[in-house]
Amino acid sequence: MLRCRGDGRQYKFTVRTDDGFDGVQYQARFQPPRGEWAAVTLPVASFVASFRGRPVVDAGPLDPAHVRQLGLMVSDQQAGPFELLLAWIAIARK
Repeated sequence: MLRCRGDGRQYKFTVRTDDGFDGVQYQARFQPPRGEWAAVTLPVASFVASFRGRPVVDAGPLDPAHVRQLGLMVSDQQAGPFELLLAWIAIARK
């Protein structure tokens, strides 16, 4: 879950399950509301494995217990300035 304020653009939240810089990462898309703070929930099942922008079908599902790195990126090759503010990042436990 993220508490964030966006600019109307679409973003990806990325996680890696190893310490490497280049390898499989899991991505989930989100689009926070423009100009207002909101809690955005990203279910574990919404994360898709990819390598350099291409799906990795045999990577298996994301295991949150093995997350080692977090990242954010503007998605869909959108050019230009952006603004994404984060108040916090949390993992919701059931």
